[in-house]
Amino acid sequence: MKHRPIIFWFLCFFSFVIVCRILIFKSALGAEQTKTIALTFDDGPRPLVLQKLLPVLEKYNTPGTFFVIGRVAAQNEKWLKKIHDSGHEIENHGWGHENFKKLFREKGAEAVKSNLNKADDAIFKAAGRHSRFFRPPFWEINDKIEKIIAAEGYKIMKLADPDINTMDYSDYSKKYPPEALVKRVKSQIASREKQGLYNHVLVFHELPITVEALKALIPYFQNQGYKFVRLDEKY
Repeated sequence: MKHRPIIFWFLCFFSFVIVCRILIFKSALGAEQTKTIALTFDDGPRPLVLQKLLPVLEKYNTPGTFFVIGRVAAQNEKWLKKIHDSGHEIENHGWGHENFKKLFREKGAEAVKSNLNKADDAIFKAAGRHSRFFRPPFWEINDKIEKIIAAEGYKIMKLADPDINTMDYSDYSKKYPPEALVKRVKSQIASREKQGLYNHVLVFHELPITVEALKALIPYFQNQGYKFVRLDEKY
């Protein structure tokens, strides 16, 4: 009889430990499965595509991040402002879509800085905000160039986790149907999920095939529990 209080308190303590472990496990599981997708679009602004793309994003209440070419942005200030006023993010893809390895090799660090800043000036003039992210055209970059760009205050988006190259430009050039792009993106994300990765940055371009594919992709992933976010909300 004298051992019953000890046994009682031991069982209480043991139960407490088990409950705590279950709660911690559920909390960790929930954190791991926070699912986000950032839709990003390179090489714009392209008015003929934007007039169809922006309504699709609005329909599904989905933000986008646009990596614009500075020279093109400067010629389409009205559209850049429309992108911004619609709640989307505008980021830096260089002034003229140059290969930055070649630019650095031929003209040096100052040319790299000037290229970035010139593009940023065009963004600021039209949208009233400075760019924070830079995606290298063709993903051509090296450690030396990275240091130069990082010193200018940019976060560099490279072809690595979380970026996913959807290869929409390949489908477009080969005149494939949008279904091919839809199938590939679903497969790419399913493959990452098997690795326990639930935060993705999809690299698209301002192309007609992309607009059509998104009409299927956005509702599909929303039904899968994904939240669509701007890039600056996550990184």
